[in-house]
Amino acid sequence: MKSALSNAARRPGARSALGLTLGLAAATFACSVMAEEAAPAAAPELTSNVGVVSEYVFRGIRQTWGNPALQGGFDYAHASGFYVGTWLSNTSANLYANANVEIDIYGGYRGAVGDFAYDVGVLQFIFPKANYDKITPAGSYASKTYDTTELYLSGTWQWLNVKYSRAITDVGYFGFTSNNAGFGAFPNKPNAGVTGKDTNGSWYIEANIAYEFLPTWTATLHAGRQTIAHSKGLDYSDYKVGVTKAMPGSWTLGLAYTATAGADYWKNYPSLAGNGTTKDMNASTWIASVNRVF
Repeated sequence: MKSALSNAARRPGARSALGLTLGLAAATFACSVMAEEAAPAAAPELTSNVGVVSEYVFRGIRQTWGNPALQGGFDYAHASGFYVGTWLSNTSANLYANANVEIDIYGGYRGAVGDFAYDVGVLQFIFPKANYDKITPAGSYASKTYDTTELYLSGTWQWLNVKYSRAITDVGYFGFTSNNAGFGAFPNKPNAGVTGKDTNGSWYIEANIAYEFLPTWTATLHAGRQTIAHSKGLDYSDYKVGVTKAMPGSWTLGLAYTATAGADYWKNYPSLAGNGTTKDMNASTWIASVNRVF
């Protein structure tokens, strides 16, 4: 992208005007380092979450090559407002060379002033053993990991949440550099690519709405804009709309529709695993989910 304390999680990008997306509700909102806010707990609390989605989509980009994903994590919230957590999901080596899993580790501080809740923290995306030098054929690109660190600032008032995330490492936008994502690197848009040395300073801004229109039924909307620093033609917008249903036993069912604008360089994206397949990573798609918080 992307647990209740998380931010939904994760990555790739393209370009277009700011849009309206929907937050896949509990599973996406709850299981991804990027979404919903709450005031500090009255006492220390350890929670966990587990879920299954028909496809893992992060910031509008499909992460599992059209396949389902098993996701889950743990969150610890202290009475002071500080919290830490981790979240995991399977991913695809077709998109991240030699990757099978994404691990997100995050921590921050959450508080409230009246009806306004705020959250500030840091999020580390980790893709164990994944590296651009593993792209088939091996050695085609210089060594560079996909691991990315972002700072985030979020504010929530009633049903409206706004969040800003910014990359602070030279890895920038998930390892994009002029070496591996320069002009000509994207078959469907050869005039787009990284123009500087790296993409440090890339940022993502999003607005999320979660409104309970009937008891246990919540409508969600999401609009996000990904800006990739030191690049041309790679910025894009993503949108999502959906609904969730709270079930007995802390289960939540969700259905969402996600789309992008300006991310056409992700069309006909060739597998980095060298199996000859391609995928429209930016294609609009439905996402079904089931999630439980313990």
